[in-house]
Amino acid sequence: MKNFIRSLLLLIAVIVSTTGAQEEIYAKEGQDITLKPISYPAQSYVYWYFEKQDGHQLAWVNHLGGKGFSNDEKWKNSLSLTGTSLVIKNLQKGLFGTFFCKITSKKQKSASPLLSGDNLSLTCSLGSVPQNTPEIYWVSPQGNREGNKGTVDIQARSEHNGQWDCVVKKNGNEKKFPVSVTVVDLAPVPSHLYTSTDSPLTIPCSLISSVTWEQVKKKEIEEVQWHFAPKLSSGTSPDQPQQLFSLDLEKLTWKKNANNGLSPVYYIKNGNLSLTKSKATVEDRGRYTCSMKFKNGRTLETTVDVVVLEIIAHPKTELIYGQQVNLSCSTGEQLPNDMKLNWTSPKTSSSYISYPTHITVPEVGKEDNGKWGCELWQGGNKLTSDEILLKIEPRLSVWMLVIICSAAVILLLLLVLAFIHYRRRKQKTRLLRHRLCQCKNPKPKGFYRT
Repeated sequence: MKNFIRSLLLLIAVIVSTTGAQEEIYAKEGQDITLKPISYPAQSYVYWYFEKQDGHQLAWVNHLGGKGFSNDEKWKNSLSLTGTSLVIKNLQKGLFGTFFCKITSKKQKSASPLLSGDNLSLTCSLGSVPQNTPEIYWVSPQGNREGNKGTVDIQARSEHNGQWDCVVKKNGNEKKFPVSVTVVDLAPVPSHLYTSTDSPLTIPCSLISSVTWEQVKKKEIEEVQWHFAPKLSSGTSPDQPQQLFSLDLEKLTWKKNANNGLSPVYYIKNGNLSLTKSKATVEDRGRYTCSMKFKNGRTLETTVDVVVLEIIAHPKTELIYGQQVNLSCSTGEQLPNDMKLNWTSPKTSSSYISYPTHITVPEVGKEDNGKWGCELWQGGNKLTSDEILLKIEPRLSVWMLVIICSAAVILLLLLVLAFIHYRRRKQKTRLLRHRLCQCKNPKPKGFYRT
């Protein structure tokens, strides 16, 4: 009786889908059982795991006919597939437990976002194909062929963000299977940004295209900051850079920590973290660093050196005919060998003496009046330019003539007033003398002239 009961002992296999649905199957030791997915869409990739989700993979199958099985000795010769159903032959006691069924559709290829520096692993396989094994490879978002035998294992970078295609090629025919890869990273920026005191300034920092702020938050962003290390007169930068801005991650507003005229563009939700200014100054020369720090200790950052070109006129920009003027053009440091300065002048300008970083006009004239320019070139590319306006006046300008004439008129008026004053004073003196004479010599009484 005990043997009869033992032979009828039922064991339980539990099927759990990734959606949370669960089903219990009762089977007898030594029996063949079939585990069916509870539900799945067409064109699916079906994966069977044992004991835990994403645990030991027993088998997989896709809608293209590809499939594969575990190489574990415990499951050897026990597994097969009927469609997407997993068949276990001669079920033994040690093989009872919980089975997980994971289903992904062709349209659901997007994995969770990766942080730049994370491991990016892509595998494309059709399982065992008896004859004429097709060629399998990956095509990156830049259109480059990547991987070896359908496998890509690299460190994720910004250029890996976007659509990857698994290409299956056989007998001249090929079929592509797209996979979306999201890499949270900052867009690349140039190492140097060239501008001038005659131009606006925008220091770029932004997320790479298609990456949203919500995806950044999923990676547990901890802080976003801007730092600035000014360019010293020695050409070096200080050891401790100055913090310009820090981002309030809850309000998504910037806190200003230094006043240098720069302002954030305030398109944070669009991933734009750039700084801008209407006109650059020489005080803006230096190194700017935009950084994003995450809770796992990793930091993403971009660094750009701002180079500001400036023209200076000595002794000044307002001159008179015949004066000498020196125009110097500089970025504040010595230019590399592959860079040079080109000067532009008014069409009617007189000849000038040219030096590597400045020019001299020995005697300016009317023809030198107008805009003078300095261009910074590297190879065949103009990096930036600056302009300065010279105002050349004659030796006796209109205003000087007005001033001289006015002074002459005033002097003449003073002379006239002095003359009038003198005449009046002289007349008064004569009248006074005449009266005095009459008092001293009065006429005799009774004396009449006949």
